[in-house]
Amino acid sequence: MLALRPVGQIVAELSTRRREPTAISVTAREALAASLPAGFLSLVDEIGGQEIAGDFMLLNLAQLLRETADRDHPLIALGTQWWVFGTSGTGDAWLLGPTEHGNQVAFLDHDQGTDALSIEMCLDFNQWLQLADLMAQVEHVEQCASGLANVEKITREMNRLSEGLSQRYPYSLDA
Repeated sequence: MLALRPVGQIVAELSTRRREPTAISVTAREALAASLPAGFLSLVDEIGGQEIAGDFMLLNLAQLLRETADRDHPLIALGTQWWVFGTSGTGDAWLLGPTEHGNQVAFLDHDQGTDALSIEMCLDFNQWLQLADLMAQVEHVEQCASGLANVEKITREMNRLSEGLSQRYPYSLDA
């Protein structure tokens, strides 16, 4: 059954997975701490560096710094306002940065090239984790049932998470 799960349950499950240890300099950690939400760094220390679902790779802090620095998108303030904290399997990026609604997640479509603008998803990081977990559930259901999961159910759960999310979601739900 597809359902939004509490963030604590998702984090507990993800923290049991084996991951490679990572470290960044004190200076880099301080710079990130000044730019990103409180608690984000320790949470990424605990669960970063792993794929949650196909289009939801949560980077560890070293990967976050590298991905942010390596992308050329002059219209987006990467590394000062927006930070790449996640990627898809196709080169797209999930960004975290401040908006008028607090720290929010945005999506960056790599197919748009260097002139790409981020698309605000109206999610905070915890809601992004819930979305990633929901998509992992969808992938599991599709593997076990050898057919598409119920698109209406996915849409309903996404919109429970954030009103209109199913329209903002950058990937097709029925493919």
